[in-house]
This record gives sequence, C-alpha cells and structure tokens, in this order.
Amino acid sequence: MGFLDRLLGTGGQSSPAVPLERPSFELTVTIGDEAPTFAIPVESTDEGLRFLDSHGPSQTPDQCWVARDREVDVAGRSIGGGLFYLGDGLPAANGDFPILEPALVDPTLEVATQAHGMGPSRFYWPSYERLSPADRATYLEWLASPRQARDISQSLAFLYFYGLERRLLADPRADSAAFSERAMIVAELTRLEGEVEDDEGRVALARKLGELREFLDAQDLLQGRSNPPPPRERSGWQVPLSLRMMVGEVAGAGLPLPAELALSWALTSPEAYRRTPAQRCSEEFAALFQIRYRERFGDGLSLPRGKGLKVGYRPSSPGLKEIEELGSLPDVANSPKLVAPLRELARDCCAELDPYSRLRGRKRVEAESLKGVALLPAPLLKSHAHEDLEQLRELLREASSDDPPWLLSANDLLACWPGNPAKLPKREAVSLAQLVEKLGYGIEPDVRFGGSSPIRDSTVVVFAGGEHDARAASAAYASATMLLDLVAAVAAADGVVTAAEEHHLEAHVESAIGLDPGERERLRAHVEQVTRAKPSFAGLRKRLESLTPEQRERIGRGLVAVAAADGHISPEELKVLGKVFRLLGLDPDSVYSEAHTAAAGAKAPRVLGRDEPKATEQADRSTLDRSLIEARIEETARVSSVLADIFDSEVDDEPAGGVAAPRVEAAGRHGLEGAQVALARDLAEQQSWARAEVEELAAERNLLVDGALEEINNAAFERCDAPFTEGDDPIEVDVEVAKELLS
Repeated sequence: MGFLDRLLGTGGQSSPAVPLERPSFELTVTIGDEAPTFAIPVESTDEGLRFLDSHGPSQTPDQCWVARDREVDVAGRSIGGGLFYLGDGLPAANGDFPILEPALVDPTLEVATQAHGMGPSRFYWPSYERLSPADRATYLEWLASPRQARDISQSLAFLYFYGLERRLLADPRADSAAFSERAMIVAELTRLEGEVEDDEGRVALARKLGELREFLDAQDLLQGRSNPPPPRERSGWQVPLSLRMMVGEVAGAGLPLPAELALSWALTSPEAYRRTPAQRCSEEFAALFQIRYRERFGDGLSLPRGKGLKVGYRPSSPGLKEIEELGSLPDVANSPKLVAPLRELARDCCAELDPYSRLRGRKRVEAESLKGVALLPAPLLKSHAHEDLEQLRELLREASSDDPPWLLSANDLLACWPGNPAKLPKREAVSLAQLVEKLGYGIEPDVRFGGSSPIRDSTVVVFAGGEHDARAASAAYASATMLLDLVAAVAAADGVVTAAEEHHLEAHVESAIGLDPGERERLRAHVEQVTRAKPSFAGLRKRLESLTPEQRERIGRGLVAVAAADGHISPEELKVLGKVFRLLGLDPDSVYSEAHTAAAGAKAPRVLGRDEPKATEQADRSTLDRSLIEARIEETARVSSVLADIFDSEVDDEPAGGVAAPRVEAAGRHGLEGAQVALARDLAEQQSWARAEVEELAAERNLLVDGALEEINNAAFERCDAPFTEGDDPIEVDVEVAKELLS
C-alpha cells in the first residue's frame, strides 16, 4: 500500500469500473503537526490518481549541485563557495511524492531587490520555493556572505542544512563525486555547530548538526573507514552513537571495558550526571577518573550481552527518508551494570576535586600556586609539573635519606609555601600537612592532631606516612599524646632527657592502647618533637578537670614512676612534679612519698629532698632495670586508658608552648565524617550564623566551609528531603531538619 493509498483510504484495492470524470487538481499534503503544506498537482485516471509534473523535466543532483570552487550568479547576486543546489527541476530524494528538493535554489522564482531582516523565525520545514521574495533575497545574500549562522534566522539556516544533509546521505549512492566531498562538508557542519552550540535561539539546529555528524562517524566506523578516538564532548540526549559502537565492539569480543571508554562514557552520557568539577577541571577529572577506575575495577568492568545496535538517523529535511541500519554489535552502553558503577565513580571523583574546583572558580591565580596544588587528590600530584611542588618533594626526599629521626628545618619547609611566611595560619597549615601527606610523608607538629603551625627557626619531624592514614586524632591518640606531653614535661624538667627517659617514652608509644600503625608512627614522631621543644602546662588544667580522684592519683603515680625511670629524681623534676600534682588537684607534698615509693623499685635511686643542696647530687645514674621498664609500660597503658575515656568530649585549648589538645571528633553518621557531624552539631545550636562565624567553626575542624555545608546538605536531603542550611551570609539553619539528621 503506497503513501497516497494510505492517505486516501483506498487500501490498495482496485476501484470498480465506474465512469469517472478526469479533472486535474492540487492535492494538499501536510507534514507534521504545525502545518507547512505542499501542493502536489494530480489528475484522476481509471487506475486512480496520477501525479502531474509542474516543474518541467527532472534534473539530477550532479546537474544542480554547486561545488565549493564554483561561483554563480543568482538574481543579480554573485555567490561563491558553492555547497547548495541550483536549478528548477530537482525532485526530492525520498521518492514518496514528487515535491521539489526543499533546498533547491530556483533561479526562475521572484527575488526582492533588497533583503529584509534575517528571515522568518518560525517557519517549519522551509523550502526555497515557498519563501517570500524578500526572504529569498535574505537567503541569497547570506549565501554570498561568509555564512555566519548568527546572521540568519534558524529557519533559513535549516534550509542550508537540508542541502548538506542530502549531499551527504542521498547523493553518494549514485555519485562517487558526492562521496569525495564528504570530509569537506563534515568540516562545514563542524563550523556551523561551533557557531550555534551556545546560541539559545538555535538549539534545534545545533542538535541536528551534532546528530548528523555523529551518524556519519558511526557509518565510517561500521564500514571500517576510520578509527576515531572515543568522544569527549556530549551531544544530544543519549550516549554518542560512536561510543555505543565502540563499547559494543568490546562487549562482542568478550573483553572488559577499558578505562578510556569508561571515561568517554562519564564525559558524554546524560546518565553520568556530571557536576561542576568535571567541567571546570576537565583535565584533572579525566586523569583522576582513569586512575580510580583501574584501582576499583582492575582490568575493567565486565560487559553484558545485549540486543543488536541500531544505527539510524532521522533527517531534518522532508525530502529525505529516515535511515536505519541494524548492526551485529550488542548495544550495552545504557546497561544498568555499566551505568550504576560508572556514575558512582564519576560522582566520587567530583567529590575529590570539589575543594580544588571551588578555589579555581573563585581565585584562578591562587589555584595555580602551591596552595591550589595542595587541594588536588594525591594521585594527580605524581605527574603534576609545578616548581614549588618539586622543591617540596625534593626537600622531603633529602630529609628522609638518612636514618630516623628525620628532621627538617621549618625555614626550608616554609620557603616552599607561597609568600614564605614566618608562621602559617591554621588553615594553610592544614593544607600544607595534607600536601605532605599526599606526597607519602607525615610531619610533627601537625595542627590536625593538636600541634602548632610550622614556625620559622623551629624543627619539624618528618616520618613515613600513607594516603590512608588517619586525618584527625582519635580518642586513643588524644589520650596518648596528652600523657606523653605530661611525661615529656617531667622528663625534660632537669634540662636533659636521658636515654632511659627516652626509652620510657618510646615504651609508652608501644604500649598505647587502640592505635593503628599509622598513629603509632605519628606518636613516635611526636615523642621526638616534644623532647626537642619542651611543652608547657598551659591549657592542660581544663583538660584534667573531669578526672575522678582515683584517676588523678593513678596519673600522679604514673608520672612519678616515669621521673624515677633513670634511677634518679632531681630537684627540678620534683618541682615540675609538684606543678603537675597541683594541676591534678593532688597534694604537692605527696610527691616526695610517691617518689620514695617509686625509688624503692629502682636500682639504688637517689631521691633528693627539697632542702638538700645541689652539691650533694650524685653525678652517676644507675641504669634502668628491665623489669622496672615493663612495670612502667603496664602502668602507662593504664593511665592512657583512663585518659581515653576523658577525651570523648571535645576541648580545644592550645598551650603557649605549642602543644595543643587534639580535637576528638564525633563518630560519622549518614555518610558524613566525624568532623562534619561535629560542625553540624555546632550549627544546630542557633538558627542564624554570620558566614565568618561558620568559617571559623569549620577551620577549627580543618574543614572548608563550602564543601562541608554541601556534604551536610546532601545528607539532609537524603534523610529529610530538605536542606540543613540555606543562604550564604547569613547562613540559616533549619532546626527541625537538624534535629532529625542528628538524632
């Protein structure tokens, strides 16, 4: 049943032999819902309707096509550059009914002397034949110009596109010359697409230009004419056809999906849900995605089997038929087994790049400095070319080339940082510590673990670290460092830390309860640091207020035992112990009885009274009894365990000596880290905050405010379907959401 049979409802059956009049008339055909029509002359015959040719003899495409190097005159206008059809009898290529080729420029039709404006703005399925004389003048003058898409209406630009569509899709079937022009016409499509891709008034044209170019690439792939790289730019509302074919080829061969194709999917699929970092930091995203893909999936994701891939294109021109080819490759690019893991990986990579992306969006120059580089994920630093980064890497390499302890001048460290400051602000000290960590090291002091910022003319202890080490102090680590600070203060009170005292400090590290290997390594570096920079007792008082009397006495005995570990307790040590006893709320005079008790287990220790002259001090000191060390280790472990219970609550005092109380963060919940939960609890205390106040709260927890609020709001949406905070300055907190999220 033909097109007109369906249209007229004849069902393709023969008409009865009834005498018919044979008038001729025009049959009006409407294409689409919005009304452009074509008037087709027909006459009635005994066999039914017969088309009448109103345009004279038919012409062939090669007779009408104006090649690129030709120049023609039309209606008094000289047009160079070709790439359009010129004539008065070229039929449309679809063959369903005899209409003229819509893109055919008919030199016999009337053309106005002058053009008016850019042509019709809403003219569906335009054809040159149906244009007004003024619009024909507009179109011809545009053809004679450089043909910038912005200089003409979308309707007339589509008319030009119709001609390119036909030359690419229909003419090569019968004309090899048409196929030889393919690359040149594709370049013209690409030029037009580049001009209209960001033009809101030409969205439809931009989409069709991209679809045609994509279909041509797919044809080349199917027929082995090309081997293009995987696409990196999104076009249209589905996975690019060329990528679907590449993935299908891999799936058909039973191979895992390579990282390059996985990245192409993440960059081009609408299912990927690309966030700002993937677009603003496209090179960094591409590199990180492929690294994390290989880490997560090894050789690649296994691909399922799927139905055969259909390669098709629906032309814009009403003069062309839809093209569809069924290939043998499986179509699996939209399989849930592929979509879910790749989308999750893309989201995770965007989260890793968020801090760097935000800085790059606000302060591009700063993002290019070492401050910005410090925000990049660790895998990207290995190949990142940056002068200051290389200087820091070499500095750490040299410091760690000898036997431990690895010591580094803070002056050299600060010289790598922008501005070469005398002391880093806390936030920048966090960034520096994170950068050192990404390079495979750790430093002490570290502000994230309660230390002070690196300051000029001081010494920094470097140790071997790892990317997956703890980022904040645990309760066990907090208690261990506090006890070490107290122990170090007592041990250094006489101005000398003996080998026995150092051994006891090291023994404490080994006996610390609940520490992972990374924390133990940091604690050893902390011992080295505190023995070089004598800690003071400022700020410790508040941290000791919650102790029970029994706990205070146990700590006091433990500290006295440490002082007696070298077999000698000097007047300076007794003085310091007295200060500690006062901090603990114990009787300072009881130091002497405790010292004598500790001395009884040592090898001939000498305990000096407060009034005994220094001249009577014994110069020689007994070596430490091994059994006594073991006993001290056990006692220290018990004291550390007591302190671990105390530091579940948060105290943030920084002593004048630079040894600060490590913050112990709340446990994570609803996908948030402990520091983010703690910030959320702080914010929940009132409904409105000045941004500066929130920035200060975030800095205390080593968080960047925008990223932290984004994560908290994401968690709130998932649990409560509403944001936790709104606004930028002031920042408003939804108290009801806060209660539900933190409950």
